[in-house]
Amino acid sequence: MIESPRAVTESDCFPNPTTEGRVCDQCGGRDFSKLHRWQTGDFWNPTAIPIAVWRCACGCVFLHPVPTSEQLPEEGDWWSVQRREFRRRRRFKAIWERVRFAMIGSTNERLLRGIRKVVPAGRFLDAGCGKGDMLFLARRFYDCVGLDPSSSALHYLEGTGFDLIHGTLEAADLEENSFDVVLLESVIEHVSSPGALLRKANYVLRRGGIVVVATPKLNGPSHYLHGRAWNGFRHGYHTFLFTAKTLRRQLELAGFEVLQHPRRNRILDDILILSGLKR
Repeated sequence: MIESPRAVTESDCFPNPTTEGRVCDQCGGRDFSKLHRWQTGDFWNPTAIPIAVWRCACGCVFLHPVPTSEQLPEEGDWWSVQRREFRRRRRFKAIWERVRFAMIGSTNERLLRGIRKVVPAGRFLDAGCGKGDMLFLARRFYDCVGLDPSSSALHYLEGTGFDLIHGTLEAADLEENSFDVVLLESVIEHVSSPGALLRKANYVLRRGGIVVVATPKLNGPSHYLHGRAWNGFRHGYHTFLFTAKTLRRQLELAGFEVLQHPRRNRILDDILILSGLKR
């Protein structure tokens, strides 16, 4: 007697991370529940595999499975022209940004003002510098170094005079106690271990230096409004997502004292900013 093929189940497509030996980066636990999922071919899934976002009982939220570079467009380069990005109300946002920038300055200008209130000068590492927008602002006050894993991104900064490092902060050969500011803007949501990233930031900072983390805000207004279609997931690219509580916990576990400023966690914010002081 020939048995009929077994139907593919939900657990086949989205196996619990515990079955593959995964533990929580924040608490070391294994009590996971599925938050959102996207099958192959879903509009929001540009990868070659089914993907899902899971939540640990401690609140840590992460992507599993994580696509390999070969399973992402153009081998996963964040600056890929094929990377799918969908922005709502583009015209309205552009107008609002021009008005806001004219009144109170750009997002980076406001962030830099907050950083300078704590550390007014010194060595500044932009770990995930992209095209260098923050580097050009910060060079007026700091000795700046740019670091990014994308060679395409660093290409924009050739000939600008900045010290540039191709790679990740975790793997970079940097001296202990060698920086006064480490900026992680749109970085921590891409890594394999937020804890390892923040510990390396602590290692390279001098006593009294700060790490500043900016990342999409989980459970912010856009996530509540759009659910699994929230842009902040950057489906397949963002490996961890944070609330203020879980990001604070990660900073504390890495040995930082969480500061009030620079900080951004208002009820209508979709970007979360927290900073940690190295004692």
